[in-house]
Parts: sequence; C-alpha cells; structure tokens
Amino acid sequence: MKLQLSSDARPGRGFVAPEEGDTHSAEGSTMRPFISVAVPTYRRPDTIRRTIDSIVGQDFSNWELVVSDDEGRAGASWPILEEYARSDPRIRIVENHRGRGQVENTNNAMLACKGKWIKLLHDDDWLTSGALKRFAEISMKYPSAAFMTCAAHVVEEDRVVTRSDPPEHNRVSLYSSQQCLTDLYLVRVTRSLGIIPSTLLINAAVIHAGCQMRAHKSIPAGVDQLFFVDLARHGEMVAINEGLIFYDATHHPSITTTKSYEDVDEVTLAVKQLNWDLIEDRKGLPSPESLLRALQVARIPSRFRHQSWRTTMRDAVQIFRPSVMKIANQYLLEYLLRIRPKLGAVRTRKR
Repeated sequence: MKLQLSSDARPGRGFVAPEEGDTHSAEGSTMRPFISVAVPTYRRPDTIRRTIDSIVGQDFSNWELVVSDDEGRAGASWPILEEYARSDPRIRIVENHRGRGQVENTNNAMLACKGKWIKLLHDDDWLTSGALKRFAEISMKYPSAAFMTCAAHVVEEDRVVTRSDPPEHNRVSLYSSQQCLTDLYLVRVTRSLGIIPSTLLINAAVIHAGCQMRAHKSIPAGVDQLFFVDLARHGEMVAINEGLIFYDATHHPSITTTKSYEDVDEVTLAVKQLNWDLIEDRKGLPSPESLLRALQVARIPSRFRHQSWRTTMRDAVQIFRPSVMKIANQYLLEYLLRIRPKLGAVRTRKR
C-alpha cells in the first residue's frame, strides 16, 4: 500500500542562514545560550537523572536544558525535575500542552529552547564527557548547516559497543541537502553512524522556520525517519564520526518495539517514497520497492528468531532478484571502499 505523505517544507524555505558576524562566542556569552539541550520525557524517573547528570557534568558551560514532561506534575519524574531546576538556573521544566505523544512532546521541548543550536536528547540516552564542547566547536565552523549528527555508543542488555575516534581527517564531513537526502535514501553514512534523534544537533533557525517533528496516522513508528528527511530538505548536514552520546538500546517499551515487522516495512516504504520524490538526480538509484526488498534481506539476522521460517525464507529468496543483488553489491563496495575506512574501530565490553 502506498501511503500519501505531504509537507509544506521545501529546501531552504523560510530558513535564513546566520551571517558570519551573527555568531557569538560559544563560551562565556551573556546573550542567549549557545546550545539548548531539549529532552522530551515520559515516565522515565529511573533514567532521567542519568541523562541530566551527563549535561550538568559537561566541561562546556554555555548551555540551557529544557525538559518537556508529557506526564506533567502528577508524574513521578516531576519532583526529580524540580530538584534539578532549583539547583541550576540553566534548567527549565515545561509541561506538554500541545498534545500527548512523542511528536508533540519533542516539538514542545524544541520550541521552548532559546539557544542558537538545539541538542535533542532522549530521556534514556546520555552525553559523553566533552560532547557539548565538541558540538560547539564544530558548529562554530559550520554556522549555516541545518543540522549535525554524530556516532553513538550503543548500550545493550549485556554489553556496550563503543566507537573509537577515527583519524582527524575522517572525523567531520559536510553534505549538501541533496547529498544528504540521497544518503538517507540509500542508508549509507547516516546509517553507519547510527542516526537517531539523540545524535542530532539542529540549527534553531530551521526549527523556528517550521521544520518540526511531524506525524502521519499511517506511520506512527516512522516519525524519526521522517524528521531526518525533513531536516535534510532544509540545508546541509555535518556528519561527525565520533561517539558523542550513549544510546540505550536495552529492552524497554517504546513506540518502535510495539510494531510488527510488517508495520516497520510499510513505514520504511512510505518514507522511502517521500525521500525518492525529493531527490533531484535519481539516475542509477533503485526504486523504493527494490530498496525495501534489499533491506528486508539485510534485516534477516535480527529478525529470523522472532518471525516464522516461511517469512524468513520469503525475505531470503529476494536476494536472487537482479535488482536486489545489484543493490547488495553496490552497498558492499560503498561500505568497504568509502564508509568503513572513515569509521572508528568498534570495541565491545561486558556491562
């Protein structure tokens, strides 16, 4: 089923890049905070302290923290948030009155931010030491970028997968809007970095120009993917090959984990169709349907224990389609020759 998605956003529409002289010093300014950390939260009193502590403990001081609580004053998290707000004037708590759910709670947090840059961070993820300082350094070099994304260290049930920093010349890359849209479509560098909301640093001008997280009734589990595409429509992306956040991938309830694989595939196809329509030069690119078949094959290792053998075999035989084989070969060459050499080494340790 083809889902109809629409948006009024266009590349650069309403987004005016800041002038060179408009960027004040990232540290020590008496003006608006340089970085606002936006944390949407809902019923996570067990992890929110870890998230906030990682911000308060940064060696970069020109920040504010805005926490939007979707449960409000009656929830168990509110007293914890009040405790932090009393201890540090840079911390503000806002209730989400825009409408319940991830989308509006995230937008509520971002729209309440006053900083030049908005660092999204989920309430179960946390920053590495020195992360805000590193984001600030790079944003000073790329003041007109629409957004940035970094690599993430992944915390699983029994292990932590960390990324070591690659050589200096491979750490920061700039992508045009069209390059980013193509990369997102093909699941290349952005996927290798592990793009998620918590890896994003967003130019506040983009958010206030109308590029906010949005929902579609048929893709409730695809709002993150849709948001990445919308950000790419607004300008350049900076990719940072450094692990600047910890991503909590342990098994706890989320909107994604409640969806079946069929739902996930339907969402993937819908977003790929939207992405496809935005790419100006589609010569040599696979169709959304062919790309989905290739992704279904690639996802077999993580799915086969949780689905029937019939479904696994149905996905597996698609590798014999010429279009899927072509995509697989292209990705392998791209990954081995261009992507892998730029990424830092992966290390695994037990929790």
